[in-house]
Amino acid sequence: MSKIQNVYDLFGPTSFSNWERLIADGKISTKVELAAILEANCEEPLPPWFIETAVKSLRGELRRKPGRPKEGALLQIRFQIAKAKYPRYFEWLKKRKRVSGLNGWSAVRGKQWWQGPPHERAARIVTERWVRQMGWRAFLNRISS
Repeated sequence: MSKIQNVYDLFGPTSFSNWERLIADGKISTKVELAAILEANCEEPLPPWFIETAVKSLRGELRRKPGRPKEGALLQIRFQIAKAKYPRYFEWLKKRKRVSGLNGWSAVRGKQWWQGPPHERAARIVTERWVRQMGWRAFLNRISS
């Protein structure tokens, strides 16, 4: 393997060292990812752990663990931030509805997150900002449980 020259060589999506670390952590690579790694590193000799992974993938022996994958620490932190910000947005929108209505200014009137009653709008705002992988309904369900 060639000498590591920069950070991208360590953490790039087609880096052998990055995938060795990910596979050791239990991540299963897809066939598309394996093809991208092979294309990017076609001039280098393939390490034995990569050959073993590619062979298992081609034979259909790689299996993911059943169930939903665990959330990473960053996603948990972002969810907690969104959960903390939701009541502030909700109270602001309730007050705004009482005082001046929820029509909004022209810049936000057409936005997808500026729709519905105050509790929906607050949920849409925090999910748009902090937890994009989660829908606003799922967010409300999760914070109410």
